[in-house]
Amino acid sequence: MSIYPTSRLLVLLGLGLPAAIGIGLYAPQAWPWVPVVMAALFVIALLDGLFAPVGQGLKVEMRLPKSIGVGRDLPVPFVIRFGWRVPGRIELRLGLNRVLAASTYDRTPARDGDKTFRGALTVHAKTRGRGDISAAWVRWTGLLGLVYIQKKVVLDAQISVTPDLKGVEQDASNLFSIDNIYGIRVQNQLNTGSEYHALREYDSSQDHRRIDWRSSARHMKLYSREYQAERNHHIVLVYDTGRLMGEPLAGLKRLDRAIYAGLLLGYCALKIGDNIRTFAFDSRPYHAAPMISGTQGFETLKHHLAALEDSTEESNHVLALADLNAKVARRSLVILFTDFIDEISADLMIEALNRLSKKHLVLFVAFKDEVVEDLMARAPRQPEDVTRAVFAKRLSMQRERVLAQLRRMGVEVLEAPTEDLATAIVSKYLALKRANRL
Repeated sequence: MSIYPTSRLLVLLGLGLPAAIGIGLYAPQAWPWVPVVMAALFVIALLDGLFAPVGQGLKVEMRLPKSIGVGRDLPVPFVIRFGWRVPGRIELRLGLNRVLAASTYDRTPARDGDKTFRGALTVHAKTRGRGDISAAWVRWTGLLGLVYIQKKVVLDAQISVTPDLKGVEQDASNLFSIDNIYGIRVQNQLNTGSEYHALREYDSSQDHRRIDWRSSARHMKLYSREYQAERNHHIVLVYDTGRLMGEPLAGLKRLDRAIYAGLLLGYCALKIGDNIRTFAFDSRPYHAAPMISGTQGFETLKHHLAALEDSTEESNHVLALADLNAKVARRSLVILFTDFIDEISADLMIEALNRLSKKHLVLFVAFKDEVVEDLMARAPRQPEDVTRAVFAKRLSMQRERVLAQLRRMGVEVLEAPTEDLATAIVSKYLALKRANRL
């Protein structure tokens, strides 16, 4: 427990200096009283600290959940209990690490009862990792408000910030309720693909081009072929975890948004019956997981993606995509989550994607930067705003040229608003599956 002066005491001491100068100039006979008054002020402040409420038996009770999804808000109530001699008002500061730096809480908890104060901590994490609350600093003033009494309470509370699995389940449920073509009912998967399923008796509602004339002649009755959606396709989620993917985009890192989109796509693809594998790189490839199949494989996919972290190194697309091309033999849907600044930095990436697209179907996920679009759309008020708008327009034009070049090579390019990126990727995947392009 420590004691230090308040702003009120510092103001009084500061006013003492001009008062002493004025007394020395205009009433020198009263100047000996100045040090006496200053000493008395020090004594009063000392007594104010000695007779102030003490922090003996002070406890801070807080129950954090084991985990929370990145980007979500979760209120956590806490209680501060005093042993005896409770102050009328307290102030609180929590020691939060960088993962929980965005969390908010009541700095002046309200008094509840004789010896307790209550407040709420709103946990909001902007990045994945382990959130730590190392300690709580509680302070209060004496009766005269001249000194602060502060005590540190060690908490050592932890919360794991993981990908937003609850949001994945909600978005996946909404997608399956909107588009039931790939739902869990078998009949909704019929007549939507090119994989032969069975024969059925022909009626006028069916396409006559599906009539199986050989079987019809054998049974002396018209029969048509029935098809179902194909399964067992291979999907590869490729993550660039270099420096650019650690930059924030609408409050969350690009990598965190890509991981959320990959989890949502993996949940839907595994439920449909396709297979998923993950691949990650920065300056070199460092993660290549085996293929995952079945709905029970979602737990494995979750652990694989939760372990990915962004680095400060520059991404090497040539080395990574060449290594991926050598490891993935079967034709697959390769979904690349990456970012680039201008067309100069994207030249080598384009060449590597060109070689990869000759063997696989590549879906390039382009993160739409709302900051650049806002700089272009904002009305300039100062000369600096015009300069920013010109550079933003130049970056946007270079970006569009790169994306147009990728489309000409046969690479599927997906550019969607930040908040709708995950659902847009799943919709694109379902559209490619309906078109029999996987």
